[in-house]
Amino acid sequence: MCFLLLVISDSALLPLSATGGGRKATTTELHKQKYYIMLGHNMFLILQTIYTNRERRLAVRSDNMKTDRVITAMIEYFGSDKKRIHHFLKVYSFAKTIGESENLLPDDQELLEISAIVHDIGIKVSEEKYNSSAGKYQELEGPHEAEKLLAALGYEKTFIDKVCYLVGHHHTYGNIDTLPYRILVEADFLVNLYEDDSSRSAAEQAYDKIFRTNTGKNLLKIMFLIP
Repeated sequence: MCFLLLVISDSALLPLSATGGGRKATTTELHKQKYYIMLGHNMFLILQTIYTNRERRLAVRSDNMKTDRVITAMIEYFGSDKKRIHHFLKVYSFAKTIGESENLLPDDQELLEISAIVHDIGIKVSEEKYNSSAGKYQELEGPHEAEKLLAALGYEKTFIDKVCYLVGHHHTYGNIDTLPYRILVEADFLVNLYEDDSSRSAAEQAYDKIFRTNTGKNLLKIMFLIP
């Protein structure tokens, strides 16, 4: 914490005759002295308030960046469905890795990680309502489920809305317009290509048509395209 200190010596509060000046301070000079003292005090209070508010914001961000609460909530949500739990944990791991390697801003990294954890939250309701886990149903049902879960954990609505957008579009590839969106899709592809035992041809198509980040493309090449 850095403070701008306005230091006024004790002698500034004394009449000039007491400091060897040979005369008493005029009324104007005394008013100036009081003004500078008041100014220094007010500046201290302002800086203290700025610092305190900054620390509070950092504390909130630090708490939000702790993904363990969301991961635990998602494990509880899926219960004994170990397949779904392992899937979202793998997507989260790849998304976190790609985001950090691509130097995402902290807010974008947080959005990416939380979205990766809850990206398939709609699959449970989709299977119950439509007897299908198709992407279109996940995108339809996922945002509402994600909103409920994140709101219960205390996330702000503006942040939840951004997560819900990604949850509701993570199987839509035609208009990917942000890095968190792009990286979430790439991370999901990396996991799905493995879990679906996809062909080399499918990996090549994904590389050419879907992947754009250097990190994501490199991971795909290492895992699926290098003999």
